[in-house]
Amino acid sequence: MSGPGSSTSDSVPIWASDGEYVVNAKATRRFGREALDAINRGAQLPAIHEPAPYGSYGMRLAAGAQGEFAGVAMIQHETSVGLLNPVGEIGRLCRAREITLIVDAVSALGAEDVDVVRDHVDICYSSANKCLHSVSGVSFLCVAPRVWARIADVAPRVYYLDMLRTRRYLQELRQTPFTPAVSSFFALETALDELAEQGGVPARREQYRKRNLRIRRVLADLGFESYTNTGRESHTISTMRLPDGLSVEGLYAGMKERGFIIYRCKGDLSERHVQVANMGELSDATIDAFLAAITEVARAARATERSGRQSLKSV
Repeated sequence: MSGPGSSTSDSVPIWASDGEYVVNAKATRRFGREALDAINRGAQLPAIHEPAPYGSYGMRLAAGAQGEFAGVAMIQHETSVGLLNPVGEIGRLCRAREITLIVDAVSALGAEDVDVVRDHVDICYSSANKCLHSVSGVSFLCVAPRVWARIADVAPRVYYLDMLRTRRYLQELRQTPFTPAVSSFFALETALDELAEQGGVPARREQYRKRNLRIRRVLADLGFESYTNTGRESHTISTMRLPDGLSVEGLYAGMKERGFIIYRCKGDLSERHVQVANMGELSDATIDAFLAAITEVARAARATERSGRQSLKSV
């Protein structure tokens, strides 16, 4: 509906019937008209618990929006909050509707559970750095065989990143269309050899899990609180709310003095939250030094706050 006033002013008079339910404007924007229309048509939706794991587009998929989407793109590890998106759930929805699923696994591959077959991922791309511990400069795609027929007649939108031409060069000429970053390829090969020597991806994932758990435990003991507790938190990024008496600016400055950079959150989280990443080739000694430094900064802030309260009492 539309009319005078704002989305919360209740300025539009309406006629309603017994048993009906009105969805507010915020929920309408979140889930989309298509999903709500599907509910009115009697569509059977899966049980979705708050916070909704799908978002508005996923709700429209779940509502059976056949033919509305040619493809769905999503990030497996949402680094802005340190959460893993439900790739498998979205993958099942996409496969049932013959929709191509494209997944960004740049910050997930090597540290999280990435399985393109199980999760019905049609195109998955990642890069050599991050959790594979190589240098940036090489990216790669994993493409399901059924995708090639779908894009055979699709004209490339950019000259350099033409998947069909790259595939043709690899199959027919054993070459790449353009001169690759050869040194970066050698670095990736060495990083993969090291990964295999250390027990492969399962061992790497377990190492990340243990390090992240240790960091979270120490921060919790210092009064930090995890931004989320969904069970889908990543093993490489911790988004934490600061304890009372410690400011983002104070923590940032104190850690910088000790040789560490704390990542400031963005948007609504910028005032009271920070992020700690244990991503990449980090030694246990480096993590020990970081935890010792943040413990020192947090305790110093707590002592300063306590001293200030005592001074106010004295006055």
